[in-house]
Amino acid sequence: MKKLNMVFISFIILLAACQNTSEDASVGENNEDGTITLNVLNNWNGGTGPDDIVNNPVAQKIAEETGVVFNYEYLVGSEVEKITQIFATGSLPDIYTGPAWGNESEILLDAANQGELYDLTDYIEEYPNLQALVAEENMSPSLRDSIFARQEGGQYMLHTRYPAEKEDIGNWLYGLYVNKEIAASVGTDPQSIHTPEQLYEFLQSVKEQQLEINGNPIFPLGSLSGGWPLDIMSEMFVPVAGASSWMIDDDGEATLNFMTDEYEDYILYMRQLLAEGLLDPEAYTQTGAIGNEKLIQGRYATVPNQFNGLWSDLVKGGIEDKFVPLGPLNDFSGDPYRTEVNVTGSNLIAVPKTASKEKLDAAMRVINYLSSDEGYLLSNYGIEGVHYDMQDGKVVAKEEWVEKRKEDPDALKNEGIGVYENLSGLDRSVSLAGGPYGHQSDPKFEVEKEFASIMTPEGITAIEGKDPGIVVKEHQHFEQLDPVFATLGDVVLQAIHAPSEEDAKAIIETSREALRQAGIEDVAAEITNQAKAGTTFIRYRTSN
Repeated sequence: MKKLNMVFISFIILLAACQNTSEDASVGENNEDGTITLNVLNNWNGGTGPDDIVNNPVAQKIAEETGVVFNYEYLVGSEVEKITQIFATGSLPDIYTGPAWGNESEILLDAANQGELYDLTDYIEEYPNLQALVAEENMSPSLRDSIFARQEGGQYMLHTRYPAEKEDIGNWLYGLYVNKEIAASVGTDPQSIHTPEQLYEFLQSVKEQQLEINGNPIFPLGSLSGGWPLDIMSEMFVPVAGASSWMIDDDGEATLNFMTDEYEDYILYMRQLLAEGLLDPEAYTQTGAIGNEKLIQGRYATVPNQFNGLWSDLVKGGIEDKFVPLGPLNDFSGDPYRTEVNVTGSNLIAVPKTASKEKLDAAMRVINYLSSDEGYLLSNYGIEGVHYDMQDGKVVAKEEWVEKRKEDPDALKNEGIGVYENLSGLDRSVSLAGGPYGHQSDPKFEVEKEFASIMTPEGITAIEGKDPGIVVKEHQHFEQLDPVFATLGDVVLQAIHAPSEEDAKAIIETSREALRQAGIEDVAAEITNQAKAGTTFIRYRTSN
């Protein structure tokens, strides 16, 4: 989906601000049992709740401790479209939770600065658990600079799911995964593939086998929804994935990825894979459901993914023992193991002014409780003695619930476990609990450790520095550049699907000229000047 016009969105939010204030909102009334119900929008595509959002054991414990009952709305669709819709129509929740990045966070910032959200400053000062959710050390520099530092006259958002300690930093293990039986059939050691040339030769050898399963062809390389996450392969060519990311060399010279020879080489590489039948022809157009089905059916020899998503699909197909890491692939400098990630939380929380003051008080009270150690354990692990026991200060899942989860993947969710995690403050899954629920007995976590030893044997490191994108947004040419940036994703796909390499290069050059006309070289010069003057920019980032 193309980027929405932020000026139009700001107008919509301003219009809504004139129509919806806390004075117009209906006053929150207590339920018969003395509790108060808060309506929560979980603005995450694909989220689902328990069978009973009110009467599950975790919800009942939350009500007992805080007097709050939740009513959740879950999203199937675009997060950007949903947040735009609620501010345009005034159909706002009592609590908003959603992505801490992209247009979603920009729209929430606009809402804050247009007077649509409550200022939470007084509550942050009152509740110590909330203070941690706005502390600079508990958010990435890019989120701090692009969103939190641009709030006007108050503190309107809370930031959750950021790792509390170094050991809580999640290693998503993004990479290529291969069916080991197919690799063996062509005489290839999966861990021997590191370069683009070696990958190409391996995919060719798979194609030459003309493999089928149940009468359907097996594609050498596949993808999931809309080509996701094939773009991780660009890290073989550039230090940060993405057409609108920046390459900053050792001398501080900055160039937009899309303007570099290296990124062009990535596009042409993917075009070659597609043109020669090494990549599923539907890779960039299929839905997630179709991509997942092909993976489960065994129709992909190789697929890009992160571990949790891969494992979930493989379990559904009963083929969790079939896939192993391919490579890992070298980065642009030839290092297969360097893993430097942008440590982020994932979630922003806000309270629209359509909620009554009573509901605002209740929202801050319950979020403060859920952000405590007690509330975190309740939200993410359930009730002690029922769902888990504490041994040596760490969580040990009840074996009966580990078995129930194997039989029914929704068993824990229907108990309320994991349902309220976005309201439960900093991520303390390792430092507080010792690991994910059931990690001691679930074979998934042993496989994850094994894969991590292959893919990231040197561990992961948090990146530091300023996001060059902040300079872009603050530059005088941003309004001219923004519409061109919004087209780059489609342009890359057009070039990958071009009938010839010459056609692909022409498509790329047309957009490069549009960027030049819009002022990209002036922006590059400004980033270069800042880098040479001593500003520490993000120069390398691994997908995570």
